[in-house]
Amino acid sequence: MRLTHCFYCFSDARECISCPADFWSNAYRNECVLKEVEFLATDEALGITLIFLAVFGASLVIAFTIIYIMYRETALVKANDRSLSFLIQVSLICTFMTSILFVGKPEEWSCMARQTTLALGFSLCLSCILGKTIVLMLAKRAAKSKMAEKTSRINFKPLYQRIVAITGLTIEVGICTAYLILTPPWVYKNMESQNIKIILECNEGSIEFLCSMFGFDVFLAILCFITAFVARKLPDNFNEAKFITFGMLVFFIVWISFVPAYLSTRGKFKVAVEIFAILASSFGLLGCIYVPKGYIILIKPERNTEEIVGGKAATNDKSAPATSASITSEINNTTVSTVVLDD
Repeated sequence: MRLTHCFYCFSDARECISCPADFWSNAYRNECVLKEVEFLATDEALGITLIFLAVFGASLVIAFTIIYIMYRETALVKANDRSLSFLIQVSLICTFMTSILFVGKPEEWSCMARQTTLALGFSLCLSCILGKTIVLMLAKRAAKSKMAEKTSRINFKPLYQRIVAITGLTIEVGICTAYLILTPPWVYKNMESQNIKIILECNEGSIEFLCSMFGFDVFLAILCFITAFVARKLPDNFNEAKFITFGMLVFFIVWISFVPAYLSTRGKFKVAVEIFAILASSFGLLGCIYVPKGYIILIKPERNTEEIVGGKAATNDKSAPATSASITSEINNTTVSTVVLDD
């Protein structure tokens, strides 16, 4: 309900006048003054901190990308589709940098870009992870199979993994395109939350489309978790599925915690909560998926050989993280080895 604010025209007369929507009466009730406009600014401490964290995270991903390019011919980088690993790194850079779009004065273009870019970034990341985990799940089933009577090598073509990634991204692109065409977001002056402030924010338009965009990402995340969880106990020299499982758990914990925190905050802190969730989930995926591989590549290069990664040789190095580009399993005196290497 809009209140009436008064100012005195004469000392012996009083006239009550309603201030315009963007104004509020001053302390003396004798003048209408412009309301304070609130948004998460780029020059305040909170905004600067969030931008720094976003740039720092993107820089870490770029550093891992450089490492991957330098060691692109090594077994660990080539294992389980090297191109998908690069695409995941690109998507993580996208999610980190997208969080910067949430900082600053909302504009029409930023309102339209930030949610769709975020949804597409996570969709690309999760679709590529799903392509990897499907291979690992099938490898787990192959390792448990008792039908093999002799040594067999099961090769999964990288093309199939890329089709999974492209399919997931294409579906998300279709949803985002429909969202921007039919019910695009816009800049909204929220004057209901507080009487003395205007909260400048983005009205996200259709909640149904917004839920569809991020609901599809959640669906991909659930598939990634299930397939990685099934393959988490692969006999391994490097169990990538185990680390992906941890990464998806971090992803779920962050976003489950985000919902009540987001609904209970107002104004610029509501935007800050969403940025924290984006950064935390991105750092979680980066740390769980790429830090173990970086450790092997840089600190334990003796383990980064086709013999060890491919399961042809065992490793007694217990100091390094159990690292699953390959599977070697003894079943009824039969070895089933599964490895996916780029051509």
